[in-house]
Amino acid sequence: MKALFKTLLIALMVLAFVRPAFADYNDGEEIPVQALLPLMAWVEAQTGVRVPAPPRVIASRTYLTAVVSRMGRIAGRARAVYVSGNIVLDNNSFDLEDSTQVSLLVHEMVHYAQSFRRTTVWSCPQEKEVEAYTLQNKWLEEQGHSPYVRASWIERMSSCDLRNGGTAVAAAR
Repeated sequence: MKALFKTLLIALMVLAFVRPAFADYNDGEEIPVQALLPLMAWVEAQTGVRVPAPPRVIASRTYLTAVVSRMGRIAGRARAVYVSGNIVLDNNSFDLEDSTQVSLLVHEMVHYAQSFRRTTVWSCPQEKEVEAYTLQNKWLEEQGHSPYVRASWIERMSSCDLRNGGTAVAAAR
C-alpha cells in the first residue's frame, strides 16, 4: 500500500510539472505587435537600423514547412524564416516565455532590419547570417542563457564557399 501511494504521489508530481503539449498559437495566427515592440527596439539598437514598423510575425507550421521546402539546401532545418516581409515561426513550438524560441524571432528580426539597409551589399545570402546569429547569441546571453550556436559554426555556415554552390547546408546545433 505504501509503495502504491508513493508511486501515485510521484506520478501526480510529475504531471503537475510537465508542460502541457499544446500550441500557444493556432496555425496562421499572428503574434501581437505589442509583444514584438521591445524585441524590435533591441534589434534596432544593435543593428543601427530604424525600421518603419515591426514585421508581421505569423505562427504557422504549415506556412513554415511550405517556405522551407521551396528554399532547398540553403534552409537546412530552419525553425523560423524571414520571407517577403514576414517572419514565420512554428506555431507548435513558439512560446514567448521560452528564451530559445524568442531568440529565433530575434534572429529573423535581424534579417528584417537588414532588408532596410539599402547600401549594404553581401557577397552571398548566407553572409547575412553572421550578424543574425551573433545578435541572437548576444540576446540569449543578456537573458542569462548559453549561445544558440558557436562562433566557429557561424563562421562555417555563413561562408560564401563556392565549393558547396554558395549554399549553407548546416543546421544549428
